[in-house]
Amino acid sequence: MGSEVYPVCLPWEEESTMYLIKWIFTTVRREIETALRPLGLTSPQSQTLYILAMSPGITNTDLEKLLLIDKSSVTSLINGIVKKNWAVRQCHPEDARMKQIYLTKQGLEIHKVAERTIEQIKSSVGKTLSAQESEALRGLLKKILHDYHAANAYVEADN
Repeated sequence: MGSEVYPVCLPWEEESTMYLIKWIFTTVRREIETALRPLGLTSPQSQTLYILAMSPGITNTDLEKLLLIDKSSVTSLINGIVKKNWAVRQCHPEDARMKQIYLTKQGLEIHKVAERTIEQIKSSVGKTLSAQESEALRGLLKKILHDYHAANAYVEADN
């Protein structure tokens, strides 16, 4: 491990690829959250604003799937964003029970600032690896993810 300082891990996690992935994810996420805090944003709010900017009129159900969070968490997240006047809910033209969510002008502005902030962090992290190393790492991570999806499908088929 050299001179790096890692948090305490369980014996079976030491030198584990999954542990390192988790630690990298946690470190980058903390840096992003720290950078977003002065904007009055959390990381989930920023992700939601991004999705709303890319897919105006999306529904809570769509957000559940895209953000990988449950219904009550999406509701809470959207309530907070609406309260801050970053988004509005409008009735769905085909189903009155559903609401579509749209960014307000203020929401679009905060999204753009957050996007630039996150891109700066991501680009500084990207300076560690060459373009070829980054591409190779992404390929390996996609391979691992594919294997986990295949394993999960196999487990679900057994049930």
